[in-house]
Amino acid sequence: MTVTPPFDAPPSRSFGRRPFLCRLSALGLLAAFGRTAAAGDLPSGLEGTEVGHVLFDPEGGGILEQGAADRPFIPASVAKLPTVAAALALLGPDHRFTTSLLGTGPLRDGVLEGDLILQGGGDPSLATEGLQSLLDALRATGLRQVAGRFLHASGPLPELPEIDSGQPWAAPYNTGVGGLSVNYNRALLVWRPAAGGPPRPELLSVADAARLPLDSVAVRPVPAGGPFPVLPDGVDRWLAAPPGGEAAARWLPVARPGLAAASLLRRLAAAGGLPLPTPQMAPQMAPQMASQAGGVADGAAVLATLDSPPLAELARRLLRHSNNLSAEVIGLAAARRLDGTVATLERSAALLQGMLTRKPLEGGGWAGLRLANHSGLGTGSRATPRQMAALLRAGGPALWELLPGEEDGKALPPGVHAKSGTLAYVKGLAGLLTAASGRRLGFVLFIADAGRRAALDAALDRRVTTAPPEAQGWALRARAVQAGMLDRWVSTY
Repeated sequence: MTVTPPFDAPPSRSFGRRPFLCRLSALGLLAAFGRTAAAGDLPSGLEGTEVGHVLFDPEGGGILEQGAADRPFIPASVAKLPTVAAALALLGPDHRFTTSLLGTGPLRDGVLEGDLILQGGGDPSLATEGLQSLLDALRATGLRQVAGRFLHASGPLPELPEIDSGQPWAAPYNTGVGGLSVNYNRALLVWRPAAGGPPRPELLSVADAARLPLDSVAVRPVPAGGPFPVLPDGVDRWLAAPPGGEAAARWLPVARPGLAAASLLRRLAAAGGLPLPTPQMAPQMAPQMASQAGGVADGAAVLATLDSPPLAELARRLLRHSNNLSAEVIGLAAARRLDGTVATLERSAALLQGMLTRKPLEGGGWAGLRLANHSGLGTGSRATPRQMAALLRAGGPALWELLPGEEDGKALPPGVHAKSGTLAYVKGLAGLLTAASGRRLGFVLFIADAGRRAALDAALDRRVTTAPPEAQGWALRARAVQAGMLDRWVSTY
């Protein structure tokens, strides 16, 4: 089963799209950008922009080049590197997350005399195909009817409605988070033609196997012509205008991932001849009880299970596709090894940060480092180039071997394997490169315009999902500076 995770983000006021760049043939110009950026003399259009970098030996830690190495920057998705490093250390690369179907009563003559429970185990890759596999295993037990309730539970992890409250409401990368998630917690809004009337909206859960209606999320059509085509109308309830000249389909975040997974499983079960009651949240997993680690599994019999791929493979996909949900779920699971009651992303990220920063850091030290969550979504996190370099080194080969490169479809030069991070007026890249001499070097590069970034945050309108054009132009120029510095490092060393 292979479901491609969605990329982090389309353009937004808080999280801009990674711009597509054709390969630039003017390497001399790019190299010049790299030299001027290192010297603090940036090309036109980047006035007010700051560049911080560290080029270092990943084995011994010695620094070959540095600039503004102790200045704090917003790391954006580069923050996924310490998340993966901590998770590999705490859970191990072979760790698997288990999704289960449980029964609270005996199974007699095909009837479950009790409740059926769909319990998550933190698998960020669970998809429609996995739910179908669970149902196939359930049928193999002989179950044909459920006398009790159909419940869903987030298992050992809390369920949260969104990652960062500073994002647009309709941002598909700012999904709900929980131990029970499906199809990356996104819904596809499509408009179906209707005979003799306006098109009607429908929300689908999308996987490789099928696109199925998502019964837990609803949309109500409103007249076209307003400035905001999609607005929230409650939790997993939307107001949407017909697309008009815009694309006829768009992604939306799912805020109640456990209910979405249970609703999808119920639909699949019905198609296979197994009617299930309307899903309900298990009482023990109500919001006020979300910090309880035990969930509802105690005393229930296991009827079917599904294991995720090993953590190393999940982490490889996470770094390649930069999926925020995967980072948050994996980070929460790792933090639960340190504190089984942690119930917020901020506290969870702080626990992993504490684990990774036990050893003192020479130079500027760890002062000012802040990981606000596990994905880097939002502007609450801060890290200096020196700090991020130390975190990258702490991950060691287990992390380094998972870094994506050109062969993974990334716009990186040959021999460069790194994790990028992008927000409007924020650009970051950290990883390893192989220089022309054959030497392997580590690097961290942050580029940001703090003033324009702060102005965007101050003017945040959660109804708006597109970045201003000037931010997209800035991103193109920052990407050229980044490419120039990489080219210079590769050719010089």
